[in-house]
Amino acid sequence: MPDLTARIRFLERTTAPAVERFDSAAALSGPVAILPSAFNPPTRAHLHLMAASAERLSALPAALLTTRNVAKGLTGASHVQRIEMLLVAKTALPGFAVLAANQARIVDQAAVLRETYPAATFAFVLGHDTLVRLFDPSYYEDMPAELALFFEHHRIVVTNRETHPVTEVDAFLATEATLFSERITLLEIDDHHASLSSTAARLQAASGSHAPSLTPEVAEYIRQQGLYRDG
Repeated sequence: MPDLTARIRFLERTTAPAVERFDSAAALSGPVAILPSAFNPPTRAHLHLMAASAERLSALPAALLTTRNVAKGLTGASHVQRIEMLLVAKTALPGFAVLAANQARIVDQAAVLRETYPAATFAFVLGHDTLVRLFDPSYYEDMPAELALFFEHHRIVVTNRETHPVTEVDAFLATEATLFSERITLLEIDDHHASLSSTAARLQAASGSHAPSLTPEVAEYIRQQGLYRDG
């Protein structure tokens, strides 16, 4: 897909904030529940998080690949392959939008989304680790001001993981995010989906075994591309 590749290369190389939509040429409008992630690879847990958050908020589900990350380098699948996996995953969740942005921080992703899609309102779907980084002062020059601006325009939906149960997430919110509690929704995910991870899917793909966390379409894409076989 030359056009997809060129658009990803643009996001990787440009320093100006930018976002691209890959599933449609239409502009986003109305409420959007957006999941920023590395999607390496996209799992059933990602799809469930988007669907459950969108249902809770009566919003359009959306996946946001971040081509820059505050905590991780690029390993495993390329950004092009991750977008292609998200596009084939639409068989399991046809209605979700597929986007990529070149901003690492949530507050910067939010800013470029606001500028690009002024008719949309975005709620960010965050797991525990991303939630902690959102409230980590080491990522900011002026955290109170930047978070105040972020929450003026956006909500967040916070979810549990197997390693971070709802009680732990709730305790973090009660101590670190009290100023913005009215803009935060805690969404409890069932034990099965909370246990699924991209890390486990990569390990299973490396061993050639079946990865139950993947949809058949994503699993077949990984097999055809020979992804993650080098560990």
